[in-house]
Amino acid sequence: MTLSNTLKLATAVALVSGLAACDNGPPPALQVSSVAAPKNISTGGDALIEVTLPADASASRVSLSVNGTETKTEVKAGATGDHVLVAKVTGLINGSNKITALYRGKEAGSISITDYAAGPVFSGPRQMPFACTTEMFKLPVTDVALGAASDADCNAPTRVDYVYKSTADGKFKPLANPKQLPADVATTTTMDKKTVKYIVRVETGTADRAIYQTAVLHDPNTDKPVDIWTRPAGWNGRLVYTYGGGYGAAFNQGLSTGGVLNDLLLSRGYGVASSSLNVGSASANDVISAETTLLVREKFIETYGPVVHTLGWGTSGGAMQQHHIAQNYPGLLDGIIPAAASPDSVTRVGMVSDCTLLNKLFEENAGKWTDEQKTAVAGFASWKACTGGDGFTGASWIKTGFAHGWIDPQFCGKGVPDTMKYDAVNNPKGARCTYQDDMANILGRDETGKARRPLDSVGIQYGLGALKDGKISAQQFVEMNEKIGGWDIDGQWIAQRTVADPEALRLSYETGRVNQGGGGMAYTPIIDLRTYTDPFDFHDRVRALVTKARMIATNGDVANRAMILFSGKGAGPRSPYDGMALDKMEEWLHNIAVDTGTGTYREKVIRSRPADLKESCFDEEGTKIDEEMAYGVENKCNALFPPHGDSRMVAGSLIKNDVLKCQLKPVDAAEYPASMTPALLKRVKAAFPDGVCDWSQPGVGQVKQVGVWLRYDGTGRYSPMP
Repeated sequence: MTLSNTLKLATAVALVSGLAACDNGPPPALQVSSVAAPKNISTGGDALIEVTLPADASASRVSLSVNGTETKTEVKAGATGDHVLVAKVTGLINGSNKITALYRGKEAGSISITDYAAGPVFSGPRQMPFACTTEMFKLPVTDVALGAASDADCNAPTRVDYVYKSTADGKFKPLANPKQLPADVATTTTMDKKTVKYIVRVETGTADRAIYQTAVLHDPNTDKPVDIWTRPAGWNGRLVYTYGGGYGAAFNQGLSTGGVLNDLLLSRGYGVASSSLNVGSASANDVISAETTLLVREKFIETYGPVVHTLGWGTSGGAMQQHHIAQNYPGLLDGIIPAAASPDSVTRVGMVSDCTLLNKLFEENAGKWTDEQKTAVAGFASWKACTGGDGFTGASWIKTGFAHGWIDPQFCGKGVPDTMKYDAVNNPKGARCTYQDDMANILGRDETGKARRPLDSVGIQYGLGALKDGKISAQQFVEMNEKIGGWDIDGQWIAQRTVADPEALRLSYETGRVNQGGGGMAYTPIIDLRTYTDPFDFHDRVRALVTKARMIATNGDVANRAMILFSGKGAGPRSPYDGMALDKMEEWLHNIAVDTGTGTYREKVIRSRPADLKESCFDEEGTKIDEEMAYGVENKCNALFPPHGDSRMVAGSLIKNDVLKCQLKPVDAAEYPASMTPALLKRVKAAFPDGVCDWSQPGVGQVKQVGVWLRYDGTGRYSPMP
């Protein structure tokens, strides 16, 4: 034997001896984590996990056990590197499960995961009655109905369809046979600089009574079949969850999603997901929306593998959902890009329902009120923001019942059949499609069985600001507040003011229905997009300033939120600002990911914010003006895009606009102009026998949010998730 061979043999023996010694020693420490859902939650008896190995450990020696029994689950490296292993564990029991990573058969790390059935997880008992709509749900592009539901939970078979973007007209078209591509298939270059054929895999199914859809660039001709270890070439590893607009009580699955065939998102390589119960016009219950996000996000990750991060995306009602989820269930969305957002649903109900009250009064006193006076009382840029009219950017609130729909139990969406709707005489147990009935699991029910309602108008001096500004007379002010009336629990007009349920008030604040800017809103990266449409639309600019005021009151600053305001003319209402927001959010989240400094996560978020991401407005030519957004000050952005208000702000509400029911103070003659004669003042006192709103005080029942990740039992009681 040569010296060289002798050395090789000695080296081999030493290596084997070292491995043997290593095998007899303690296993290396392995980090085990759940990646499909925050809070170590899983649903449906399976979970996606990652096992992170030290650099000198061998992936081939890792196996898993579930509750003490070793599994045959495949464990191998995912898309993020050789030392991050991915596995989909099955066979979990309902409740607590221990998943253990074994190295050479010895325990080297573990995680406890709580598994739930298909739902509900934290939203409380199922809403009843409930209409399945899978037969009415049409798939985008293919226009094929999903099919009949197979059970009372509205489940339907999952299906996969392929579509492509055409070079002929730029539209998505069905791709009946992905192996036979038509000549007009477009290509796209993603944010990762990968040029791929613009072919999209669309999955449609059901989860937690919602109809969900996911979409990812995937070319079956060149990509492997989808799995959790290998990304399709066109997917950038990120997920955007879209939320649809509008408002409506649920009691049905809905007829559309927030939209997954989004060219801006898909062309950049994003995976997109949404569901029918993430659409405000189908369900305004933000807790159900959060729970559905949890399950659909989990389905996406268990199909395609771990995501780099998840972004929230949506307008109007879809923006409010993002606010609620970021505040109350942090971790579901790593960053949010709400557009045309109000702070939340519950504080919008009051001013929206005021539109119908005011319109009734003005119509009954025809000829006594000019449009200018109506505008002054309503607080918007135009009275038409309440009633609709020429140039209005949507259907009229009044004519469609939209304003009244928040409080009218018979105002149900298209998915709720007439036979299922509430009728006080013919169907008293039918679906009551109001805000409070949609939220009954959270707000509870009173002794009559009716859902507790947080709506209130006691003490509100409608038109007070208009009176002080000389835009209405003292006589008009007094008559309006004598006659304005309110709403009973069935949404019928009554002569008395609307009175809120005390428990509903407390729970609205305590559980996060009022967005106070706390919880996850205090540290989630937020880019607020706002097209200026004040003259003709209720998606008015002041709502963004209301959110800002609340965040400052809770956190002391808004350093984790940027506002971008732009004209609805010129370049278009959302372009190119959507793309800019995506770019800046990506930069922001990347900075957070690579920040290894000390401090809290909020501190990391704030210092990671891109230096050029400021509060800004863009004029009609697209010129950027960096300027702190503020209400009631003179600056360039306010001159270009003046903010307005609403009926309650005209009545004296502060810019935070977070008082559901005001505390009262005695009527004070000094509060009114000289035109308020003693006789008229006497009538004011009669109209407000218990006093008028003291807006300098917190609202009745106004308390701090108790925490995040709450679960509900359907009676107005809650507890933290384990």
